Amino acid sequence: MTAEWVANLKRVVKKAPLVVLQFERDEWSDLVESRYGASEFSIARPHSLLQRYRLPTACLVFGQDDSQSYALFGIVGSRTSVSTLDSRIKIRLAELIEPNSMDGLLRIDLNSRFKTMLHTRMTSGRPVVALSPKLSSHLVEALSRIETNRTAMRTVSYELSSTSFSSTASLQEDAVQTALRVFGISKHDRTVDVELFNGRESALARRYIMEDSAIEHDARSVPGYHLIDSDITGRARFRKGPEVLEVYTANRRHLERVFGVDLIYLNLTRGNIVMVQYKMLERTSVKERKSDWIYRPDSNFRTQMNKMQIFDTGYPLEDFEYRLNPQIFYLKFVKRNARLGSPTIIIPIDHYKRLCSNPASFGPRGGFRISFDSLDGRYLRQDAFLSLIRSGYIGSTSTTTDHLVALIRAAMQSDRAVVAAIQSSLDESVAID
Repeated sequence: MTAEWVANLKRVVKKAPLVVLQFERDEWSDLVESRYGASEFSIARPHSLLQRYRLPTACLVFGQDDSQSYALFGIVGSRTSVSTLDSRIKIRLAELIEPNSMDGLLRIDLNSRFKTMLHTRMTSGRPVVALSPKLSSHLVEALSRIETNRTAMRTVSYELSSTSFSSTASLQEDAVQTALRVFGISKHDRTVDVELFNGRESALARRYIMEDSAIEHDARSVPGYHLIDSDITGRARFRKGPEVLEVYTANRRHLERVFGVDLIYLNLTRGNIVMVQYKMLERTSVKERKSDWIYRPDSNFRTQMNKMQIFDTGYPLEDFEYRLNPQIFYLKFVKRNARLGSPTIIIPIDHYKRLCSNPASFGPRGGFRISFDSLDGRYLRQDAFLSLIRSGYIGSTSTTTDHLVALIRAAMQSDRAVVAAIQSSLDESVAID
């Protein structure tokens, strides 16, 4: 059975065919000596070579030095005109794959028809060529059967298929990007540990998990991932100098059932935890007012809030410890189908509780809602939120963090007694006004 990430990648290259770039030896030598080497770079080529290709899409990059040949699989993305004659494209997330040469690629396991098509394209002498949609799809499948290629190809697949707030996968993608930015971590910083559970799919498994920058624990289970009915989906530990951040993604079951959240950020250096629940804003238009993005609480929201309320009371600060706000739980409202990185609303749940009694939070028909208009700028912006997490100015106190970490570990180990005890407390808890 074809893995989901392979099927996704095949769909991408059928719409935007695979692009192949070949470098002469001298140019390749200069490229690998550049800041990020062949993993991320830009090149200029004549308009005639680049303008007709549909981007972004997957790409193959071939080069060689005096001792060996190299092949990489990555993304060819942005294209801009840089002169009267030339366009520039950017290649990123490119990682080594097999076979490592053009000759090896021409011997890959394809039927005779597609092997002939591949040979014709690859021996054309052009430094940039695009394959046909069908040939691209068959070549992607053939390359994915080589086990050592799967990490690089899987990363490209998820990067090309996660571009908007339209699904659980895109929410996780945004959350992991947020986690990386909390510590000022770029895709070139080293991920010191990645742990994946039960062969489930996770944004942590696809975001900057590269062969030269990550140590995967159980990488072979990644191809069997599936998001829709996932359990604990992953844990990653990121390091930036002396600072350490752990990120937990949860979906539908143990961690989500216990805390009512989607993402947990644990700042090990500052001893604070911040937990985030994502909600979708919908586009609407109100008479005599400009259209706005609003959220109306859904049927599951009260239950989620009750779960959060169980852990809402924290322990006092330790000596010399300080928080602007020891609130643990935050709500992040994102525009449905908007591009990742577009404006969002972030508020702590104690602010949400106050909004429930604010007349400005109710629409013309008396329905409660949250929107950019009704908040009138009184919410956290992304950069401010990230800065507060990183500095330890928000989130749980260190004592509360210790207790929460124990519960997180227990839930991750499928401790049914812990989950059942918390669920029992939830059933006895009072509803939030």
